[in-house]
Amino acid sequence: MSPVEGIPEVLSSFSDEITQKVVSQVKHYLSDANLNHDTYMRKTIEENDGWVPVAALARFNRLRQLMELPFDDKKQTSKKKQALPPVPQHMVRLLGSSIKKAIGEDDEVEVKEDASAIRRKVAYVPTEDWFERTVHFKGLDYGVEWADLIDDLTAYFNEAIEGDNVLLVRLRRNPRTKQFKGNVLVEFKTPEQAESASKREDLEFKGKKLEPAMLPAYHDTKLAADEFIQPEMRKPGASYPTYEEWCVAHGRQPKPEKRKAEEPAEEPVNPKSLVRFTGVEGNPSIKEIKEALGQLGKVRFVEYESEASEGIARFDSAIAEELEKHAEGVKLNEATLQLAAVDEDTANAFFERAKAAADNARGKKRPGRGGRGRGGRNKRSRF
Repeated sequence: MSPVEGIPEVLSSFSDEITQKVVSQVKHYLSDANLNHDTYMRKTIEENDGWVPVAALARFNRLRQLMELPFDDKKQTSKKKQALPPVPQHMVRLLGSSIKKAIGEDDEVEVKEDASAIRRKVAYVPTEDWFERTVHFKGLDYGVEWADLIDDLTAYFNEAIEGDNVLLVRLRRNPRTKQFKGNVLVEFKTPEQAESASKREDLEFKGKKLEPAMLPAYHDTKLAADEFIQPEMRKPGASYPTYEEWCVAHGRQPKPEKRKAEEPAEEPVNPKSLVRFTGVEGNPSIKEIKEALGQLGKVRFVEYESEASEGIARFDSAIAEELEKHAEGVKLNEATLQLAAVDEDTANAFFERAKAAADNARGKKRPGRGGRGRGGRNKRSRF
């Protein structure tokens, strides 16, 4: 049983097929076509002297899916989605080492010696010709999306239009709700391929008839109709009003932006709620450890490294009195766990690791950590 539901406890390698898909996806993230539109990747490259930490890549939804980790499958419709668990450090290391082994001398990317980061061999230079090579397609269902939709669309267009000429597929979204609008932007390798695709009237994707138009022409039609031009459709180098300016010019009241809910203040943690347990045998699951320690009180966290002989548990409240009552330890399968309070340094280190894992799960970037997704070495589960 895995310490965190859905996360492999022990995995020493990916299959050749998965490794190939992982490397292809990482190269896509670093491609000119993607970087022309991906502000997060461009910022990460700028902040790390051209390198992208593997820990940051590991958090991307598509790579989480390929690594068989919990990912956003796009099917959850509730407004409040459940936060994904952090990517375990052993999976980050496996991802980095797998990419490093698969990258050859002639590849356009390189990996650090310790497999902790990857970068382009040739620095990225923004290009503007993508606009003339992009086709706007509409006709898909609003709000209907799945994890492999971009992959499925890419495969479809590569097969339907002259074969393997698609550089990028972007989904257009409602700027307020972020729902898929049913429209896609497809960038081809050449203007001729894009022009050919824009003239096709027989294109259907999963039973839905597609209506193509060259992006420049579609853009000009919207501009002539005096509609607000969304950022993903804007011509490089051109000037556009903000949404607020456009609303004022058209006598409209801008819709108020959704206010981001303030994060609750961090709950003060009592160091006396921590217990070190030793004497673990047989590599039990986190759930089993939690059940054994439950004799003392309600367990909030269990921090335990697979096959280790000890770990730390955090309870809802101070546990000193219960420790005295269980001075002889508690049974865990055939073993007896010995229990002890932790010292101040150990408690501070534990709280720092727990905070790092929580920040990672929320997508925060903490100073000096070399990219999102990096945490302590121990596996952690929250109950």
